[in-house]
Amino acid sequence: MTPPLSKPARRSFRWGGLLLKIGVSVLAVAATWHLLAGLDWRQLRDRLGEASWMVLSLAIVCLLARWIVWDGRFRLAAREAMGLRPGSVVSYFVLKASVALNLITPSARLIGGLMRARYFSRTEGRSFGALYGVVLYDQIAHQVVAGTATWIAVITTAWTLGRRDLAAAAAVALVATATGLVVWGRRGRFGTNPLVRFLARRAARADGRLQSVFAHGHEAVRVFLHLLRRPALHLRAALLGLLYVAFNVGAQWLVFSALGRPIDLAVAFAGISLGIAAGSLTGTPGGLGTTEAAMVAAFTLLGVDRVDAAAGTLLCRGLHYATVLGLGLPALLVLEFRLPQAPLEAAGEGG
Repeated sequence: MTPPLSKPARRSFRWGGLLLKIGVSVLAVAATWHLLAGLDWRQLRDRLGEASWMVLSLAIVCLLARWIVWDGRFRLAAREAMGLRPGSVVSYFVLKASVALNLITPSARLIGGLMRARYFSRTEGRSFGALYGVVLYDQIAHQVVAGTATWIAVITTAWTLGRRDLAAAAAVALVATATGLVVWGRRGRFGTNPLVRFLARRAARADGRLQSVFAHGHEAVRVFLHLLRRPALHLRAALLGLLYVAFNVGAQWLVFSALGRPIDLAVAFAGISLGIAAGSLTGTPGGLGTTEAAMVAAFTLLGVDRVDAAAGTLLCRGLHYATVLGLGLPALLVLEFRLPQAPLEAAGEGG
C-alpha cells in the first residue's frame, strides 16, 4: 500500500497544480492578445454576419448529438454494473444539467459527478454509491479519450510544423502510457484494492451519517473496479468516445464552412483538441476564456487566417454555451426542485 503524502508534500502538490493552471491561463491569454492585437474588429463582426444559418443548424445538431453519445456510454456502463436501464430522455437531461453546472461554478468539477449520481438515485430509486461508481467510470473514460485526442493533436501539429523530433517523442510517450495501463490492468491490479477494504472497515465501525458516507464510498469503488475488469465495455466506451470527438470536430468544421472559410478536418481536430486540453488545466468554469484563447492560437499557428480563426472559434464556442445552458439550466432546475427527495442511504442493488 502506498504511504500517504506528508503535509509538506501535499502542500507542494497543491501549489504545483495551482501554478500550472495559472501558467497555462497566462500563456493562452498572452498568445491570443498577441494574435488579436492588430485585428480589425469590424472585419470580425462582418465575418460573423456572413455565416450561413442553414449550415450552422447542422453544427448545432452535431453539438447536441455529442451529448447523446456521452449519455449512451453512461447507460452502457449502468447496464453492465447494475442491470439498470435509465430512460434515455431523463439520462440525457441529467447529463446536460451537470454540464451546465460546470459552466456556472468552478467547484462543479468536484461536485458535478456527485450531482449526476444524486439525480439518478432519485429518478431510478437506486443506491447513490453504486451510481457514483458508474459516473466515475464514465468520467474517467471521457478523460482518457480526451487525453488521447490531445496527444494525437500534439503529434500531428508538431509534424505539420516540421518538428519531427517533438512529434516522435510525443508518439513514444503515448504508446508507452497506453502499454503501461494495459499491462497494469491485465495483471489484476484493479481487482484487489486496499481502498475497498479500508472503506468497508470504516463503514462497519462508523455510526450514523458517517457510516453512510463510508458505505457509499465503499460501494462506489467496488462498482468502479467491477467495471474496470470488463475489457469489452472499455472497447465500446472507447468507440462512443471517438464518436463524441467526431461530432465535436464536425461541429467546428461546419462552423468554418458556414463562414465561407472551410478548413481541413485535421486542422479542426487539432485546434479544438488543444483548446479543450488548455481549458481543462485551468480553474475557470468549463474552461471559459482559456479554451477559446488556446483554440484561436492553435488555429492561427496551423495557418488559418487570424480573423477566420477568431470568428470560427467564437461562433462555435458561443453555440456550445447556448446549447448547454439553454437545455441544461432548465433541466437543472427541474431535477433540483421537482424530483422527489430520495434518501442517499437507499440500499444498493446489483453492481
